[in-house]
This record gives sequence, C-alpha cells and structure tokens, in this order.
Amino acid sequence: MTRKRVVVTGGSGRVGRHVIKAMAADHDVINADLAPPRDGHDHGARFIQTDVMDLDSVRAALKGADAVVHLAGLDYDWGCEPERYIDVNARGSWHVLQAAEEQGLGKVVLCSSISICGLQEMRPDWAPQSLPIDERHENRPVYPYGVSKQVAEVMGESFARKGKLEVICLRPLAVILPETLGQYLDFVDAPDRHWLFYYITAEDLARAFKAAVEVSGISFDSFYIGADDTSHSEATLDWYRRIVGPLPADVDAERYRTNPRAAVFGNDRAKARLGWAPTSNFDAMRAAHESARVLEAAQ
Repeated sequence: MTRKRVVVTGGSGRVGRHVIKAMAADHDVINADLAPPRDGHDHGARFIQTDVMDLDSVRAALKGADAVVHLAGLDYDWGCEPERYIDVNARGSWHVLQAAEEQGLGKVVLCSSISICGLQEMRPDWAPQSLPIDERHENRPVYPYGVSKQVAEVMGESFARKGKLEVICLRPLAVILPETLGQYLDFVDAPDRHWLFYYITAEDLARAFKAAVEVSGISFDSFYIGADDTSHSEATLDWYRRIVGPLPADVDAERYRTNPRAAVFGNDRAKARLGWAPTSNFDAMRAAHESARVLEAAQ
C-alpha cells in the first residue's frame, strides 16, 4: 500500500475525527475545516482552515494532495432551511470535485447518504422495492437533504466520466458514535417507532472511508455502508410486516433465513469492491451499554 497525502474536509466533525484517526497511521492526513477539533485531538493531522463554499480556499487545501475525503456539509438532523442544504451540500461538493480535478488529485471520496433513496422518509407512497435494499434500488428523495446528496453523486459521476478522477460515493446509514449510542437506543426503543432500524458505527464507517481511499481501479461507484444486522431485537421480516407492511415482491429469503436479523440495507457491494466489512453486533452493543449504565447507577 502506497502512503498518500489525504485531505479530509470537515475533519473536525463527529465523523471526521474518526476518519482522520483511521487514516493517520498509514497516510499523511490534512484536516480541512473551518476550525480545529474542539477536543484538541488531531491524531497527527495537519489543520488547514478551509471553507468549502470558497473555491479558492478548497484549491489551497488540496494543493499537493493525492486524495480527498469530502465530509464537510450540513447534516440531516441539523434541521436547516431547504435552500441551505442544496447550496452547501451540492455547491460544496462541486467545489471539491472541481478543485481536485484542477490540482491533479487521483481520487475523491464523497460522503453521500442513505437519504439518497428517500426510504428513510417513511412516506406512505414510497416503500422498499426489495429486501435487502441495495445500490440498484431506485432513488426517490423528497426532502432537500436527500436531494442534495443525489445531486452530489450525479456531479461526481460527471467528473469521473472525463477520466481524470476516480470518484467513490459512500452512503452511510445512521451513524452511531460512542457518545450517541444512548440517544440512538432511546430513538429505536420508542413505542410504535415507524422506521427501518439501520445503523453503522463511526469506527466501521471510518474504515470504509479508508478502504475507499486505498482501493484502485474504481472509476466511479456508490456504496451503502451499514451493519450486517438491524437495531431491532425481533427477526427482520417479522417486524417489517408488522411495522412497515407487506413484504416487497423481491426478497432474498435465504439471507433472512440464515441471519434472521439481517439488515434491510445490503452491504455486499462494499464488501466485494472495497474489501471492507462491518464488525459490529447490535445485541452486544446494547448489552454493553446497559451494563455500563447499571454500573454507573451503582456507584
């Protein structure tokens, strides 16, 4: 494996800090963000103040780099104005792609989202067409955040067509950080929760970004990045029928027979093409969290 100079936009953010930590041992990493990480843990990364809405700022940050991981943007749960999602997430991605091409980088890894498909919106007119849901599934986002990610992927593919950049889009599921596991459990355990119970740990997601930087030979592709299991305690097909409704016509019955709690979003493509695999087990995560909570209460 060749050591690379990797720029991480948004490296001071919740996910960015994990991505930089995963990269730092094998690559020279630059954190391109508006401000350094608040906790002061830079994991050896050099900080360059960067505003992805300023093309010249991005050009300066990417100078001399081999690859860029683009994480900077407005997140789904921030509740921003619709036009802000489109402006920052779409235009910021364009700036990174344009600057990367101009500076002669070999690769751009875009942080897309599960929201690109629109299924997390749980609209009555839009339900999964297959189980598991994979990258061949139709995308029908309505919310502006999901639309912004779809636009960014289209832009990424347009740059890849020119043959100067390799562009990989990762679509993380709901990201669980160590400090947010309790909040996530409160969410999924709420009575009558109408959802698809998907997740990915920040550590596993960070390894996926590292794998995307290191893999060669992919001119353009998109990948769902999720755990093998769901965060629901029941068998997947059982809670799906009860919470979502009738199963789609296309169901991989053998998958759910082999692993009754298999995820509704598939990760086979990422495993095959990126050489990545998740390591988490939600039952074990839940048990460890409960044990820690009991121990804390007893002290």
